[in-house]
Amino acid sequence: MIKAKLALGLLLISLSAPLSALAFDGMEIEQVKKKAEAGNAVAQSKLGVLYSSGLGASKDKKEAARWYRKAADQGHPLGQWNLAFMYVKGEGVETDYAKARELFRKAAEQGFVNAQYDLGMMLAQGMGGAQDLKEAKKWFKKAADQEYKEAKEILKELEAL
Repeated sequence: MIKAKLALGLLLISLSAPLSALAFDGMEIEQVKKKAEAGNAVAQSKLGVLYSSGLGASKDKKEAARWYRKAADQGHPLGQWNLAFMYVKGEGVETDYAKARELFRKAAEQGFVNAQYDLGMMLAQGMGGAQDLKEAKKWFKKAADQEYKEAKEILKELEAL
């Protein structure tokens, strides 16, 4: 059962990147672009969302990855998380689970609950590095402490092992 949940979790990881469009707050693309070009990490992440989803801009995964990377390089957790998904899915960048895991970790260490869960999934499956169930439990616990439902469910199953 735990393997099925972990596989489902990986499927959710691969499908949840489009949810990043929820971070878009309706700001006009020209306003976002101007702020992003001025170095605003939040705007850079939003611009990545716009290019990734095709909302208000032509869909361009490479351009999305470029803007997510700019935000991620400034330590912005949403930029790190979104760029990690680009590496998981191979969209706009070459698939690279090790880079994805590293980016999930950076965002998770800042308390970003989605990244805590996703890092736990990668650790539990051994994606992008060695499998480490003890470390996975730690991150699932952090996400569960923030009321992340799926983390609570997987944590219960891992504790039963």
